[in-house]
Amino acid sequence: MVDEITERLEAAGFANLPPAYHPIFENIDPAGTRLTVLAARAHLTHQSMGEVVAELERRGYVERIADPSDGRARLVRLTPAGRQVVKTALREITAIEDKWLRRWRQAGLKGDLRQPLETALREEEAQPAATIR
Repeated sequence: MVDEITERLEAAGFANLPPAYHPIFENIDPAGTRLTVLAARAHLTHQSMGEVVAELERRGYVERIADPSDGRARLVRLTPAGRQVVKTALREITAIEDKWLRRWRQAGLKGDLRQPLETALREEEAQPAATIR
């Protein structure tokens, strides 16, 4: 699915967004988000997130603004181009999901699988990560 989303974003004119950048878009709050919070949400180090944000800023998808609650801190927020990426991605994700639902129904599966799959995914994400020894 990630490859298909990437292909569809490229077809829509967003050819410079590798899959590694996709989680950043979904983790930015409308008013902006601090870099440390973005890093935690995306499970990246602060340094790695800083590099990704700097690249997205160069490409015009995000901007850094002063945090109104703390003048020393900065927020990362989507630019109009960044919001267009999110809008396009959501539209394309819905189209991909609908395509798969049609395929499943044609294969004989009945009912709406979206809700049970979303519930299972949320439950999986809520589980603590396994520790490798």
